[in-house]
Amino acid sequence: MNRTKLLGGAAAMAALLLVGLAGPRVLRGPVLPAARVRRVDLERTLVLNGRVLAPRKVSVGALTTAVVARRLAEEGDRVKAGQVLADLEASEQRASLAQARAKLAQLLESAAPTARAALAQADSALRQARLAWERGQRLAADGILSDSQLDDLRKAHETALAAREAALAQARSAEGGPDLRAAQAAVDLAEVKLRQMRVLAPAAGVVLTRALEQGDLVQPGKVLYTLALDEPLQLLVQPDEKNLGLLALGQRALASTDARPLDRFEAEVVYLAPGVDATRGTVDLKLRVPAPPPHLLPDMTVSVEIRLGRRPGALVVPLAAVRDIAGAPHVLAHRGGRAVRVPVGIGFRGDGTVEITQGLAEGETVLTAPQARDGRRCRASVEP
Repeated sequence: MNRTKLLGGAAAMAALLLVGLAGPRVLRGPVLPAARVRRVDLERTLVLNGRVLAPRKVSVGALTTAVVARRLAEEGDRVKAGQVLADLEASEQRASLAQARAKLAQLLESAAPTARAALAQADSALRQARLAWERGQRLAADGILSDSQLDDLRKAHETALAAREAALAQARSAEGGPDLRAAQAAVDLAEVKLRQMRVLAPAAGVVLTRALEQGDLVQPGKVLYTLALDEPLQLLVQPDEKNLGLLALGQRALASTDARPLDRFEAEVVYLAPGVDATRGTVDLKLRVPAPPPHLLPDMTVSVEIRLGRRPGALVVPLAAVRDIAGAPHVLAHRGGRAVRVPVGIGFRGDGTVEITQGLAEGETVLTAPQARDGRRCRASVEP
């Protein structure tokens, strides 16, 4: 019995000795990382991954079956709207037009002399203006003629065409009838068929592919050229539908490519899809890049940071300090030497920080360590 008492006393003394050696550190609890509640100018952003959209492409073909007479555009060429890409063999169409005009002229022989002379003069002027304009288009395609000079030729052709129409109307009033109208319709049709013997660029762009050679027989439906249209580069991202309420047209963004993450460039939200992808729960959002950097290429992967709003003087804590942020957000504040659970209201989320709208005051200390527990004693080590 005495021996048992002696052993028990020794154990008690040893425990007291350990407590004495540990001192107040054991009583005050472990040291845990913490942070101060502070005020900052907070900018709310949304970071998304996406890609660079390729420019729209358009396929160009012939309107009729014919043999290629001249190929005027090559891969890589930059072309303008209406520029001639290829000439098709049009001898038959020219002959048909000449025949139709001859028949019309024959019918007009009986018209009043003054009207006939005016019409003949207008017809001659129109032929000269058309030849000059067609020649100008070829010279412009070769870079010999400027845009303004080509525009002058086009206007001259339009003026001559209007003058001829006026002269024709005068001649019809002098003497006309069904035969004359039919002859004029034949001339108009022949002119349309002649114009169809040219393959034209429907819009400005760059020639991506060419699938014709001089002497080839081409038919409607066959793609002769593929053009990439001249359009501002756009980025496509697909944010989660839960962020729909935060997004709006006109919002600014900063973007960068995975290849050059430090080279950031400006972008602007220009399209927000009206519907949600039910399979993925996302929406399509497009951003325009007003000044694309030279290294930006179609289908590149990009990171986009959309600026959602700015909150000056916001009360913030580190994101690591907020627990159950999606359910019942709260923090463990360091109060009276203990971790104390404090429910908080959540506002903007910044880069690693969260705005606190209620529950905390500026200067308070919150614990950021995941091992902190409500009610336990601890000491706070505030991170700078």
